[in-house]
Amino acid sequence: MLLMNETEQNRLAELEERIVELEIRFTHQARQLEELNEVLTESADIITALRQENMAFRQMLKGLSPEMLESPDE
Repeated sequence: MLLMNETEQNRLAELEERIVELEIRFTHQARQLEELNEVLTESADIITALRQENMAFRQMLKGLSPEMLESPDE
C-alpha cells in the first residue's frame, strides 16, 4: 500500500474537489442546454405557425376587391 505524505493528500483532495466542481458545472450546463433546445424548438414551431397564418391572411386580402381595401373614411 502506498503511503502519501500530507502534501500529496492535500493535492489529491484538491484535485478531487475540482473534479466534483467540474462535474456539477457540466451537469448544470447540460440541463441548461436541454432547456434552451426545448425553447428553441417551441419557438421555431410558433414561428412556422405564424408564417402560415400570415400567408393565409395575405391570400384572403388578395381575394378582396380593391374597394374593400380602402377604409370607410377615405
